[in-house]
Amino acid sequence: MPSRNKKKPKGRNTQNPWVHTEAVKVLRTVGDQEAFYFYEAVGKPTGEVARNLSDFLDGVKSVKSESLMFHLQRRDFQNWVEKILGDSKLSEELERISPLNSDDIRAKIHETVENRVRELRESSAQISVDQNSIVLLPYP
Repeated sequence: MPSRNKKKPKGRNTQNPWVHTEAVKVLRTVGDQEAFYFYEAVGKPTGEVARNLSDFLDGVKSVKSESLMFHLQRRDFQNWVEKILGDSKLSEELERISPLNSDDIRAKIHETVENRVRELRESSAQISVDQNSIVLLPYP
């Protein structure tokens, strides 16, 4: 029976991998009512919808920079990430991005979210189940 060590492992390759429940929650896909809908302005939707952080990154790549500035100024990204996905760390990192500098706003948002997704995936594990055992494996 595997050890139930609750200490956070230092690297991906540990003897007792564990499932990082925060990563599972943050990286999940939500339903339409909890999805993020991109707008250019109040009452002017772009048609882009994010149900998870991967969708969100796609939206950040494709919407106009005015949409990104609109949402950052209103704290829409930060609120969705914190209240719906449950990631206060990513919310705080998005808060540090200034909506006043439109030149590299897309790259900053994308890089911030992409780095957090990578961090969450590296800290997680997957469960492999067969007839005789349950094995935790580091996330690929």
